[in-house]
Amino acid sequence: MRAMIEKYACLLQDNSGVQAILAEMDRQVGDAVESLDSAKEGIRELAKAIKASNALLLLGMGASHYANELFALQLRKLGVQALAISASEYLYDPLPFGKAPILLTSQSGESVETVRCLSLLEGNQLFSITLNANSTIGRKTNALVAAGGEEKAFAGTRSVTLTIAIMASACSALGLGSKKDVLRALQNRPETIESLEKALGLIIQAGNVVATGRSLFSPLAHLFALGCEELSRKAVLCLESGQLRHGPTEILSSDTALVLFRQDGPLGQLSSSFEELAKRAGFSIVVFDASSYKALERSVTVRFPSGDDILAALGMMSAFQALMITFACSKNPYTGIPRYGSKVTTTE
Repeated sequence: MRAMIEKYACLLQDNSGVQAILAEMDRQVGDAVESLDSAKEGIRELAKAIKASNALLLLGMGASHYANELFALQLRKLGVQALAISASEYLYDPLPFGKAPILLTSQSGESVETVRCLSLLEGNQLFSITLNANSTIGRKTNALVAAGGEEKAFAGTRSVTLTIAIMASACSALGLGSKKDVLRALQNRPETIESLEKALGLIIQAGNVVATGRSLFSPLAHLFALGCEELSRKAVLCLESGQLRHGPTEILSSDTALVLFRQDGPLGQLSSSFEELAKRAGFSIVVFDASSYKALERSVTVRFPSGDDILAALGMMSAFQALMITFACSKNPYTGIPRYGSKVTTTE
C-alpha cells in the first residue's frame, strides 16, 4: 500500500506532507504492538474500572471522538453503559453521568476542549489515551500512553491506529477475543491491492463522495471522511446508514461514489438495500467489506476477514488510510500541508 501512495504522491507540488504521513504509517503497526505491552497496566486498570461501574463516558475531539464512538459502541455490545460525546459538547452542555469512570482521548493531550473538560470532572476516576505522557491530559489522568511519541504529520493515521488498538485490548480484557486476536487484526490487509486501486479509480472520477456505515462501522466511515476532507480539501458527506436512508439519499446520483463500510451479521445484510437504490440512482459503490456475504451488485469490493466488532474495524485501518491519502493526492497538490488548521487545536 505504501507503493500505491508513493505513486500518487508524484502528482504533488510539495510531497513533504505525505512523506510525513508515510513516516507515521510505517511505524504504526510496530508501535501498536509495543503499546499493548507498555500500556498493559493502564489497560488492565481501565477494564477493571469499566467492569466495576458497568459504565464509561468518553470525551474527545476530531478523530479521537470517532475512535471513542467506535469503542463505546463495542462496549455497549458487551453490556456496558457507554457513551461518547465530543468534548466541546460536554464543555458547554455537561451530562450528568454519576461517578462512572471517564476516558479522555487526545493524541497530543492538549486539545483545548478536552483539556478544559478537566475542571468539570473532579471526583470522577479519569483515564486517558494519549501519545504524550507529559501533556496536560497525560499528567492529570491515569494515562494509557501509546508508544512512539506524538504524531507529527497533519492527518491522524498512526495515532488513530494506536488508540483503537489500545481500546481493542481493553475490550479483550473484558472478554472480547484475546491479545493474539488484536495482533492479528493489526496485520490484516485487503484481499487484493488491485481492489483498492479500483476503488480509488471510482472515487477519483466521482463528483461527490459519500461515506456510510452502521454501528461500529459508522465511526469508521467518519474517520475515513474526516481524513479525506483534511487532506484533499474536498467535502465528503458522512452519515450513519440509517440516517442516510431517511431523506439524504436524494443527493445520490450518477456523479456520486458511495463508500460503504460493511460488517458481518444482520447489519451487513442491511447493506444490500443500496443495490436497488444504485440501480435507480446510478451511483457507484465502494465497499470495505468484512462480511461473509456475496459482493453487492455494481460495487468495487475491498475484502477483509469477516467480523462485526472492534477487531474487524481495526483490521481496515491501513487500507482505508491508503485510500484516503491517494484520493487526496489526486485532488490537492499540497496534500498533508494545512492552510488553516494545525495538528493540535489550542483555541476554540
